[in-house]
Amino acid sequence: MSYKKEISGKLKNSIDGMGDFFNIALGKGYSVVEGHKGIVKFDESSIEVKLKRGSVVFNGRSLNIASSQSKELVIEGQVLQISFEGVYKQ
Repeated sequence: MSYKKEISGKLKNSIDGMGDFFNIALGKGYSVVEGHKGIVKFDESSIEVKLKRGSVVFNGRSLNIASSQSKELVIEGQVLQISFEGVYKQ
């Protein structure tokens, strides 16, 4: 049994995004996005990051991109809200 099927079975619903790996880690004053596909929009109050399917938007104060590598993005600043657009189909 595949990992996706096992997790989907345990949650008793379909998780379309399971195979599209991304991870977001939040710390004090920073956030790390692994598995990103680029930066869509950036200013000091909002950063939109493209994922394989959809995007994630960080809203906050004094946001800055501290590091951007091919698969990992580090955002500094005070993150007040995170929202996902088009990541999972219901």
